[in-house]
Amino acid sequence: MATDLSKIQTLLVDADLNTRRILRAMLARMGMDKVTDHANLAEAAGSPATIDLVILDADQAEGAALRWIHAIRHGLTTLNPFVGAIVMTWNPTQQMMIRFAGSGADDILVKPYSPKQVQDRLVNLIENRKKFVVTSDYIGPDRRRSPREGQVVQLIDVPNPLRLKCTGEFDRVNIHELTAHAAQVIDSEKVIRHGFQVAFLVEFALPGLSVHPPEKRAMDHALRAAHVLEDLERRLPPGELRLEATTHIRRMENLLGILKTRGTLPADEVEALRREAHALMGLTSRVDDPEKRMNEVLAAVVGYRTRLDQLTLAKTAEAAASAGGAGA
Repeated sequence: MATDLSKIQTLLVDADLNTRRILRAMLARMGMDKVTDHANLAEAAGSPATIDLVILDADQAEGAALRWIHAIRHGLTTLNPFVGAIVMTWNPTQQMMIRFAGSGADDILVKPYSPKQVQDRLVNLIENRKKFVVTSDYIGPDRRRSPREGQVVQLIDVPNPLRLKCTGEFDRVNIHELTAHAAQVIDSEKVIRHGFQVAFLVEFALPGLSVHPPEKRAMDHALRAAHVLEDLERRLPPGELRLEATTHIRRMENLLGILKTRGTLPADEVEALRREAHALMGLTSRVDDPEKRMNEVLAAVVGYRTRLDQLTLAKTAEAAASAGGAGA
């Protein structure tokens, strides 16, 4: 391997001591001796921002490692949000792969693995790391094989600590400035995505909130907006946008609080929730035309409803097939 891995600081988390010993030995043979290992995430939680690479067992604690990577990417831990992240698993089920894809991790290793497989993952992460993308609930490598037609997603260059360390560039750049700049770009993109998501959740919930009693699915989706609003506010830049957006956020939080407490909203307050959601999206969107913004939200709602209906039909068909097989 032409690159020098000796300066990389690695955090290894796996409940199995023997696995940690074997992997440490593999990494040491590649020149990586700056390895801190822990048996669980509780021990690793306070790891310093100087860590360049995390390698985590994804099988323990029902996906806690993948949730931790998601938190890292969203700036909710002590670690650099752009740290290299590789997860390990004995059982790459479809559910596991879906969780992996949504976590923001860079790569996955299926146990048992060879030294060459570990090395290949590291080389790929150093030399060919994918640019990041941002949605309302995701920050991480762009995994799309082909973007959806008409969809514009910004590709974001983020600092790669592994590459900087391996090429000797780390000491010639200001990693804090690079990280802060990338985080600012991501915050700006998150604000836009969150603004859209809030309007989408409210529009999706609207029909179900307008009946008595409100539909549970509509309630669940509407109340999800509260978490989106919280993260949106956290990422708003100081200035006029923050002042205006916060006004709409507070009004929506108040209405959602009433909905959660009472379990219903009067028709005028449902309409007020919708109005505030679209006003907030108007402030945060790149699209100036209100009609175009509305059409984009409604198209997303229709597409989502279609997918939910398809899932329901598939589950019904599967249940019918299972019942038929049991009867035979």
